[in-house]
Amino acid sequence: MSMFSIFNPLLKGSNNFKARFHGFLFNNVSTVTIRTLMKTHKGTAKRWRRTGNTFKRGIAGRKHGNIGWSHRSLKALTGRKTANSAYLKHLKRLLPYH
Repeated sequence: MSMFSIFNPLLKGSNNFKARFHGFLFNNVSTVTIRTLMKTHKGTAKRWRRTGNTFKRGIAGRKHGNIGWSHRSLKALTGRKTANSAYLKHLKRLLPYH
């Protein structure tokens, strides 16, 4: 038995404790709910941008190691790509506030 459970009736699980939150009286402590916020995945936030109802990203393969590549193949790697429709559910979960 920990030291905190002796002094805190919330941790002991007793139902006779009446909690007060902003003037409201709750007879049962389990009725108080806490809303947790979702976290933004920072690696995804650096790579994807929101556009209307989808996302866009840069095309990989243009940063370094391109000596000897033809201009035609490098030009194909420029620009932006939109997200695949099958991946949108994952992106919305990783970027909840974008």
